[in-house]
Amino acid sequence: MFNIKRPLISVLFIVIGYTSQAQVQENLLMERFNMNAFNPAYVGSEGREVSFTTRSSWQGVSGSPKMSYFFYSGNPKNNLSLGASVISNKVFIDSRTQYAVDASYQLEMGGGTNLFLGVKAGATNKKTDIEGLSRITEVANPAISTDGNAIFPVFGFGALLKSEKFYISASIPNFLNPVKFVKDNAFISSEKPPIYLLAGTSIDTGVFGSKLKPFISAKLIPDGQNQTHIGGTFDFKDTLEIGGGYKSIGYSNILIIIKTKFGLSAAYAYDFGIPNGESAVTRSGNEIFVKFRF
Repeated sequence: MFNIKRPLISVLFIVIGYTSQAQVQENLLMERFNMNAFNPAYVGSEGREVSFTTRSSWQGVSGSPKMSYFFYSGNPKNNLSLGASVISNKVFIDSRTQYAVDASYQLEMGGGTNLFLGVKAGATNKKTDIEGLSRITEVANPAISTDGNAIFPVFGFGALLKSEKFYISASIPNFLNPVKFVKDNAFISSEKPPIYLLAGTSIDTGVFGSKLKPFISAKLIPDGQNQTHIGGTFDFKDTLEIGGGYKSIGYSNILIIIKTKFGLSAAYAYDFGIPNGESAVTRSGNEIFVKFRF
């Protein structure tokens, strides 16, 4: 009798990688602080800054999803801001790295409100380590491609309406279907572009300079399960934020953010729960980011 546990785990991760990562699907906990991951209009809206984020899911599971995200934003010049980002996702034997440049144009709407319109252009490099599969037999399977590598273009756009009291974001980070740009579509699915929506506000409490900052976001995935994230933070004198949220896929999260006067911010978030009420996956994850504003 052979051990089927490892092959079954391999199949599970392959299915996850095939169905949910043809495009780089961002699943950030602190998305409102890393908005450029899915909305290029965010570039320049907070001035010149650089940030790095790392995220892991299903802690304790070998080959579990891991993400790294680097972002740079320049200062606006003549209302135009430029930036760049790198997003890397890895799930079991499958890895996707997106390289993109971003441009955002600012329009003054009056009353301290600005509208930012942005575009994102770049490419995603996909690698699948076929040799990393645990096989029952060494006989070649014609259904499995011998080349798991591919490169396909990225082109997206977004809009951000922002004032001191609120923000509303809407974007499609990539409306190009990856399957149309590769010769061998093994390990790449045909995917319609997801839509990202995010809105939040800031409410003065009148107590020791503190604020309440509720938010709600939605990721609309055609032919897939939509996701909603609702939560908020308590901001004390723009130096400490503590809060949390709940995602409709069955996870809750808590977070803490420390901000300094010289532009450096650091944050940690932790999520836990049972996705969709199923007991097969009960692992937790975490997210860390560091940001510096020049």
